[in-house]
Amino acid sequence: MARPRQFDEKEAVKKALAVFRTQGYKATSLAELTKAMGLSRSSFYETFGSKHELFLTTLASFDKTAAIYNFVEDDSSVPAKVILAQIFARVIVSAIEGQGGCMFGNCAVEFSKPDPQVMEQVKKGMHQLEGMFLTIIKADQENGNVDEAKDVKAIASQLVATFYGIQTMAKAGLGLDSLKHVISQTLTQLD
Repeated sequence: MARPRQFDEKEAVKKALAVFRTQGYKATSLAELTKAMGLSRSSFYETFGSKHELFLTTLASFDKTAAIYNFVEDDSSVPAKVILAQIFARVIVSAIEGQGGCMFGNCAVEFSKPDPQVMEQVKKGMHQLEGMFLTIIKADQENGNVDEAKDVKAIASQLVATFYGIQTMAKAGLGLDSLKHVISQTLTQLD
């Protein structure tokens, strides 16, 4: 009979996510993971199977726990530009403070030879982000604040590109003014 687990699996996954976000998949060793998660190697393998399986688990949990997806309020009276400016302000702060950026963007860059399972999670996360942006813009369009002639799907797609682009720019050391300028110009599409 197997012994019951002596740790919180969700908490262990959160800790692994933090390591993967800051170091990436390839640069993270099993020793670093087990230390951060507070697990023995045997508990790690018994619970997660492998580093790759744990990584997929962290990706699956990321799209449920990422603050960006939980940020949007149901109040459709708030203009899209205000909501989006707040979202992008959080992204800038996170990127400048070196919080690791978005897990999906990091994976898209790190996995030059795509891992089909990882890329499936990345696509899912990016589509989820695009859907969130589209919902925000459509609500504002229904309120008459965004011209009906605007291609809101294309704008949502560009917002996804901007979302990941500003994180990359911040990692490259471009200043706050440059990042704010990119966001400001991007949001003019909603005028």
